[in-house]
Amino acid sequence: MNDTPTRPALRWHGGKWKLAPWIIAHLPPHRVYVEPYGGAASVLIRKPRAYAEVYNDLDDEVVALFRVLRDPEQAALLRELLRLTPFARTEFKAAYEATDDPIERSRRLIIRSFMGFGSNAHSSADRGHRSTGFRATSNRSGTTPAIDWANYPAALTALVDRLQGVVVENRPALAVMAQHDRPGTLHYVDPPYMHQTRSDPDKHAYRHELSDADHAELLRFLSSLTGMVVLSGYEAPLYGDHLIDWHRLEKATHADGARERTEILWLNPAASEALRHSREMPLFSKEMAR
Repeated sequence: MNDTPTRPALRWHGGKWKLAPWIIAHLPPHRVYVEPYGGAASVLIRKPRAYAEVYNDLDDEVVALFRVLRDPEQAALLRELLRLTPFARTEFKAAYEATDDPIERSRRLIIRSFMGFGSNAHSSADRGHRSTGFRATSNRSGTTPAIDWANYPAALTALVDRLQGVVVENRPALAVMAQHDRPGTLHYVDPPYMHQTRSDPDKHAYRHELSDADHAELLRFLSSLTGMVVLSGYEAPLYGDHLIDWHRLEKATHADGARERTEILWLNPAASEALRHSREMPLFSKEMAR
């Protein structure tokens, strides 16, 4: 199987495609891998396979897409439909209409994501979101959005291959983590950013948001887990107060390719110790442990 996807499944607000190599470099060895706030699954699809992998998101639209991509026959039909879809304003507008067909629903989600401006263009009209505008730009560095679109269908093959064997869930994040928590489990937790850390246009970027109280509940829950936890987020007093004994890493990045931000990774003591131990092991021992 071709296990090296070359582009994300979706342009997703807070997606970690560009940051994924840095994040993956700080994931400790694990047997079970859980992404409870999966979104576009950019870290999952770029990391090496684990014995068991679980993707979860409450957004039923993105979950429906990953279920289609996990089915080779449905994914092949989706790929062909995307290949035949022109990069057109009429297609973009039509993609905001609801449909119950899982393959067509996935096609429209991908259209909104890649033909619209901004990383939250995947939002649909039933969320109370308006169109972000059609990306009919021709003056930019690199390839145009239309060329990016033309290249997308061929890239689906690697995504389909990578998702084979991944469990796709559509449940509350804490319930999924509780089910799979054990010493050999790694939870990579990338929740919606706290509202106070976002600019105004991004206040309602997700179908399922977290309130400050939800974030506090999440942080308390993460501290109770037996397994390893790697948590992504931006600087916020609530996080600082709850994660005093967690190892912290920072990386400068750009949100939506423009605004400078500092992405933070917090590793709980179990994850930090496992990562430190793996880096101290001699090469021969690492190879024997595989």
